Amino acid sequence: MARAKHKMEFRYYDIPKGEYVMAKLGKGWEQEYGLGYGRMLHFHNYMEIGYCYHGDGELLIEDRTYKYGDNMFTIIPANIPHTTISAPGNICKWEFLFINMDEFVTDMFRGGGMAAEDVLRIINKRGTLKTKENHPVQAKLVLDIIRECREQPLYYKESIKGYLYSLAVEILRLDEEREQAKRANKVNTYIKDAITYIHDHYREEIKISEVADGSGLSETHFRRLFEEVMNMKPVEYINLVRIDHACNLIEKENLSMEDVCYRVGYQTPSTFNRNFKRLTGLTPYQWRGREKLPEGHRTNYNISAQPGWEGIDFVQ
Repeated sequence: MARAKHKMEFRYYDIPKGEYVMAKLGKGWEQEYGLGYGRMLHFHNYMEIGYCYHGDGELLIEDRTYKYGDNMFTIIPANIPHTTISAPGNICKWEFLFINMDEFVTDMFRGGGMAAEDVLRIINKRGTLKTKENHPVQAKLVLDIIRECREQPLYYKESIKGYLYSLAVEILRLDEEREQAKRANKVNTYIKDAITYIHDHYREEIKISEVADGSGLSETHFRRLFEEVMNMKPVEYINLVRIDHACNLIEKENLSMEDVCYRVGYQTPSTFNRNFKRLTGLTPYQWRGREKLPEGHRTNYNISAQPGWEGIDFVQ
């Protein structure tokens, strides 16, 4: 039996020649969205930008589902399937702009630093939902265009062109934010894997090539990336982990310094002593004989980390 195909609507608009924006404003757009349509998707021949003043529900864009609420806005390029579904019984107030972005970019980006086709390729890449709180510049531009369309003051069409140009640039920036976030997440995954490996194997002899391999990188790439993110070399971080565990052992267990040395992964007491003194400012015996400090306290290490530490789920 043939599998039933999901229905989808094409909702076509006609923006007058010489104009770039058609606004859908007013009381008619304050409603319970999705009634009678279920979760059926639709798409348009123009970019749709919607602003939700109040209400909550779900926004479906292709195969992604978002939760929307007050002061959130959508940017959905032409031909991207989507739909808005209010929470049951929830009257939501939206207003919409339909934008002939292809024609606008072709007209306005001619002769600029980026070719119009490159701008459109990025702008039309994917739909998204954003909050006014996190993206105030883009939200203000959307609301400014809506205001100009509603009030139609003198020279409003020229004003809209200016706002629209700025909005196009901000959409380009949003894409760059996404790309940077992807790169950062990828980098953080590499570093997180390396840190996990070090915490799991600090008692053993650790080769940087093995840590790099566990992160899926070449040793050269791994060393450079680790130092950029952590502000220290991998071997320095290994020493940091080992000495921290050594401090715990000295405080909590009655072990010889030689036993502590081997338990935290050092092959020789001289290497252990040298790194301990370099990181804590004390020898292991001076550490044991010092005045006891509150639980969990550590003297300041002589290695500092920049903000690359933040956002990494360290393994304890």
